[in-house]
Amino acid sequence: MAAVVAVLMLLIHVAFGLSVSVWSWMALGFFFGLNLLTHFLSISMLKSSQKSFLTFMYGSIGLRFIFSIFFVVIYLIVNEVRDRIVIVNFLFLYLLFTTFELYHLVTKLRTEK
Repeated sequence: MAAVVAVLMLLIHVAFGLSVSVWSWMALGFFFGLNLLTHFLSISMLKSSQKSFLTFMYGSIGLRFIFSIFFVVIYLIVNEVRDRIVIVNFLFLYLLFTTFELYHLVTKLRTEK
């Protein structure tokens, strides 16, 4: 999914001539890294203890939210010029990746019933 979002960001850059901020690329990498980490941890958690898997997933969603707040705070501290498009892009990516994770979690839990 991250590759699809990256291609869309490049198409927007090429087609409309809009520059894509470095912070937008960093946000994409941030969410890709968080999802990759969550994926590998959830696989190991599912193998070891299926009872605590749901608690782990809720915790990972909460940690993603906290790390996302840290990312935005770092952006606001580092940049003197604050670009609203970067924040909107970040929120869009947050919602996209969280929705993607929850969708796959629900479909996985439904098939295991």
